Amino acid sequence: MGTLTGSNIADRAWTKANDATGGAATRWPTAEALMWLNDAQRAIVVQLPRANAVRATPTVVAGTRQTLAGLGLTTGIGIIDIKANYNAAGTTRGRAIVKSEKSYFDDALPGWHAETGTEAKHWFYDDTDPLAFYIWPAITGASGKLEIIYPALPTDLATISTAISLGDEYAEAMQMYLLYSFFSKDATFAKSPQLATTYYGMFQGLLGIRGKNLAGGDSATDAKALGA
Repeated sequence: MGTLTGSNIADRAWTKANDATGGAATRWPTAEALMWLNDAQRAIVVQLPRANAVRATPTVVAGTRQTLAGLGLTTGIGIIDIKANYNAAGTTRGRAIVKSEKSYFDDALPGWHAETGTEAKHWFYDDTDPLAFYIWPAITGASGKLEIIYPALPTDLATISTAISLGDEYAEAMQMYLLYSFFSKDATFAKSPQLATTYYGMFQGLLGIRGKNLAGGDSATDAKALGA
């Protein structure tokens, strides 16, 4: 969770849009800004899942296929990594789990879905089934736990004065999304498709730079490309 509030971000956007700050905006009132700030948080996580990566150690269900909903991870929108086995108490990390290609097991070990063991050794992701993953072998009695890293939808801001759910490093991207939403509004005195497109491009550019940095890259080249 960040330390900046929705108001901190909205005030900057209102200033750039020549509207009143401090909750007194008239063209784009507070209720609309709050709605779009919440949209911004979700859009960031959808485009950059690591922006809200969450760690959990849920108890597996029977069988090789595990779903986020079945594991109680109802806000999850995908899988980033399955790190390791955990004991049933969730206190001790066990064997590491290796990500492998499901197609290889399907071809070389077609009966793998029926195999069981006390710990999982491999996990597989199928992009046609994005809210699920598979483990091999299935854990006997479904009593073990797995250490999972997954992207979760952020909690909505209850009010404009609530701290944002993402880290403060995403505040500028949220501001650009807010300005994009302002100028997308269908109003004769404010609507500007060109400005909306510009701000949305800046929003995506900021996420692209952040994504490269998270992957161990250097933002300098990207900053030059954006004209910084």
